[in-house]
Amino acid sequence: MCCNRQGRAGFLLALLLLAAAPPDPRFGVVESPEAPERAAELGVAWTRVRFAWNEIQPGGPQDWNPPWPAERLEAEHRAGREIAALVLGTPRWAQADPKVPGVPRGLYEEESRPENLWAAFLRRLATTYPYIRTWIIWNEPDIWDPAYPGYTWGGSEADFVRLVRVAYRTLKGLNRENRVLLGAFTYWWDAVYGRRPYFERFLEALAQDPEAPRYNRYFDGLCVNLYFNPDSIYELIRWHHERMQAHGFDKPIWLTETNAAPSEDPTWPVPRPMFRVTLEEQAAFIGQAVALAFAAGAERVAVYKLIDNPTDHFANPEPFGLVREDGTPRPAFQAYHVAIRLLGQLRDAARVRHDTVAVVEAKRADAWVRVAWSRVPASQTVTLARRGSLRLAVDGLGRPVPLERLPTGYRVLLPGARCAQRLGGTCMIGGMPVYIVESTPPSARLPR
Repeated sequence: MCCNRQGRAGFLLALLLLAAAPPDPRFGVVESPEAPERAAELGVAWTRVRFAWNEIQPGGPQDWNPPWPAERLEAEHRAGREIAALVLGTPRWAQADPKVPGVPRGLYEEESRPENLWAAFLRRLATTYPYIRTWIIWNEPDIWDPAYPGYTWGGSEADFVRLVRVAYRTLKGLNRENRVLLGAFTYWWDAVYGRRPYFERFLEALAQDPEAPRYNRYFDGLCVNLYFNPDSIYELIRWHHERMQAHGFDKPIWLTETNAAPSEDPTWPVPRPMFRVTLEEQAAFIGQAVALAFAAGAERVAVYKLIDNPTDHFANPEPFGLVREDGTPRPAFQAYHVAIRLLGQLRDAARVRHDTVAVVEAKRADAWVRVAWSRVPASQTVTLARRGSLRLAVDGLGRPVPLERLPTGYRVLLPGARCAQRLGGTCMIGGMPVYIVESTPPSARLPR
């Protein structure tokens, strides 16, 4: 067993050594300028910030109300955190039709013409923030209910293709190094109501544009926003890749929003939550979601969001912050800190087991990392083959975990899931994950 005082000290020393790893560009958080010191503590390397056109120019093109003080964004840039700008929200004065939100006037004009208001706004925005090199075009256009606060797009799929086309050509025309990402889709706004997924309809509309292949199909990568269910994160990232491959191409996918907002935080009670989630389950979700996202092929991940703010009480029934409004961290903050340290610098990852137990194997340059958790309320004993010399065994919060050493591997007890919310025969969120880290030769390959 590895739970004596000497062994525990060795594991904690290994965790401290891992904490010194350089930031990995794959890990981000939404809106780090609201709490930059916490972002630095986490070790995230990028952040998404929101630029709403309807808030920046609410009354006309003469308006310019920056959503963030320039010094805060410049501080993020100096701190080495890459900024991904999310651009959305057409002001009413700029709409082609006041009854159709989102579609700007002049959208079908050439990008260079002043009548193309969308191109003109993007040009000014990108020129104002020359250090921003990643631009996310819109967010969740598949929300179709006009009564929902997140409803921002009423145009057709062909209109949305044109919106992305104008953005791509405008931003690349300013700087070829600009990265243009297709805004995230929810998937569930269509699936729950029996509608064909918007992304499929978008791809069909894109295929009708004969110039799209010449311009990289107008996007360098795709964003997805997926919450609450770690298994669906894995399945839907793979689904998006498969849909692109069916059209003869593939692009990187960024998981730009994920979380399982707690309903049981005593500082923010939620009388009628969408899902029942404890604070411990939120923490367990973080490690599971990150591991499965990378196993499914995600290029980057970001947790929504870093810290609660006063407006969240009106926007969301649940608190999504890793940090509370009063500055105290939720357990999920520590869980993300551990995931960043232990899964950072990975080269490959694969889901290798998915029954009552889930196991993800990840390969770093210097180590194997196994992430394992119970998917059912009962604790589960799992045997893992040895890949190298044991360096670390901790749970999702960084606490040492005892292992039974076997001739060719380890036996570990995985705690059962709290299972506040069931989905089918398993728990929506599994038990607290366990990380097993072993040193291994750089030439070793991930088993398939």
